[in-house]
Amino acid sequence: MSTLTESEDIRGFSRFAAALQGAADVVSIAAAWLAGLCIASLTILVLTDTLLAFISRHFPTIPSGTGVGWEYSAYLMGAAFLLGAGLTLRAGLQLRVEVLLSVGKHRLARTLELFASALGSGVTVFLTVGMAQFTMRTYGYGEVSQDSYTPLWIPQLVLTIGLAVLAFQMIARLMTGIASGTLNKPELGVISSID
Repeated sequence: MSTLTESEDIRGFSRFAAALQGAADVVSIAAAWLAGLCIASLTILVLTDTLLAFISRHFPTIPSGTGVGWEYSAYLMGAAFLLGAGLTLRAGLQLRVEVLLSVGKHRLARTLELFASALGSGVTVFLTVGMAQFTMRTYGYGEVSQDSYTPLWIPQLVLTIGLAVLAFQMIARLMTGIASGTLNKPELGVISSID
């Protein structure tokens, strides 16, 4: 009787872990699309600044830049990095110590993955909470950037969302690992020149 209950508990936890991983995948894919939009916007911004600098050499009345190019480039790059981190983790494309994972037996590699996922979950949740508190404090003080007068809570909120997505994916990875599910889903990764 207790074996049946334990088996049902394990199946129940496995279903929970699979549902959590599925939700984390959907959120990570949506965030990755936003990261792609950030990269596209960054490209347009840099090209616009470059074009304006070129044109202003021949027509001095035209400004030599947008005035916010450097500032917004930094915001967009940070946003792209953090918004894409969750999907990168799920696809198994993040930087890891592959030597340790490939040398060890399957059980050792799984143990190392679980340890890394637990540690990563703790760190990313801590960073997400800290960044959320920082964003709320900035919003409360009404801080703005010096050059463009952009309210600083806006780019900080995007970074907080990116960290939350990564933390969600880390927690889902940990639960999936405990349930002996598949940790990496390479088909979610984009093809790079390395492939």
